[in-house]
Amino acid sequence: MGKYHFFYIFGTDKKMLKKINIILTLMKKRKMFLSINSLLRAGLMMLMFLSFSIFANGHNGIGKMTLGHLQVSTTGLVQTLAVANIQAQSQKSPEADAPQEAATHKAAYDKIDPEFAGIGPGNNTIPFVIALVVFILATIIGRRKKGKVKLAMIVVALLAVGYMSKIMYIEARALGRQQGYAPVQPIWFSHKVHATQNGIDCEYCHVDARTSRHAGIPSLDVCMNCHNQVKEGSVSGKQEIAKIYEHLGYNPQTMQYDKPGKPIEWVKVHNLPDHVYFNHAQHVQAGKVACQECHGPVEKMNRVVEYKELAMGDFCLDCHRKRGIDTSNPYYKHYKFKELKEKQGIDKITVDKIGGADCSSCHY
Repeated sequence: MGKYHFFYIFGTDKKMLKKINIILTLMKKRKMFLSINSLLRAGLMMLMFLSFSIFANGHNGIGKMTLGHLQVSTTGLVQTLAVANIQAQSQKSPEADAPQEAATHKAAYDKIDPEFAGIGPGNNTIPFVIALVVFILATIIGRRKKGKVKLAMIVVALLAVGYMSKIMYIEARALGRQQGYAPVQPIWFSHKVHATQNGIDCEYCHVDARTSRHAGIPSLDVCMNCHNQVKEGSVSGKQEIAKIYEHLGYNPQTMQYDKPGKPIEWVKVHNLPDHVYFNHAQHVQAGKVACQECHGPVEKMNRVVEYKELAMGDFCLDCHRKRGIDTSNPYYKHYKFKELKEKQGIDKITVDKIGGADCSSCHY
């Protein structure tokens, strides 16, 4: 690898790095750089590496990719590959024709709704690679030409660098955030069918939202309150409801639990960093915050998508600075709100005035 051996620090594919090394060596020998400045060379090499890294690793961002009929965010890449692997194995064995048909059937309804498909920063891999190619071509042409053509190529190269910098900023800003994330779940559950069409309240299933830090995932016993009678769905037929029975060890024919059950490995959609403390009860019960304010119109979703960005400054703190508190809450009986209003010259007590903007309130 010669002097480009520092690429090994990133632990990427050696064959690809050899190709990059060959390209860079040829470009050096033929003096195809716009400038002999070592900083420009290093910048070009790093940009080439970043483009390969972004393309190979799915850029570890929030953008969506399509694999067959599955459209998921790249943060769920491992899960998607696992599903693809299962489907590939089922194609190899004739005995697995039925499961393969079922998976294909599920694809007909397990999709991200069109109105939520464009949420998030999207997949910036292709625009980044195109901008990188434009930069390299402008560098090569600019080195060979003179006069106005050379000046034009310099402008094009600078514009390409600017565009790539913008993409890198967007991707860096998206680290730790999952806006647009919509993983495939082991059992297709449509909030649109349950909450909108059937009018089931959010807290019928998420019973812990008012009393606990976590809203909670309902047990399958809650599902069986309806599905011990409702054995066929209006959209998915019997396929998805049969999975509930399977995980419970329930026999719908005899209406007996005659088999060992097994847990469902649901995929969490809304994830916050480990150092962030968030309490559902504090927001839902005390703050009277509606589910949709943070989760978006989940009642309209067939597949749940992380609708809001859930960023600290643009989302949480902005809300705390605008939302007033219920001063009649007995918890606040020792707070001297009248004196606070007079002291700060304000008409409304917002969350940030009682510690809602303190670092230690959410980070510990």
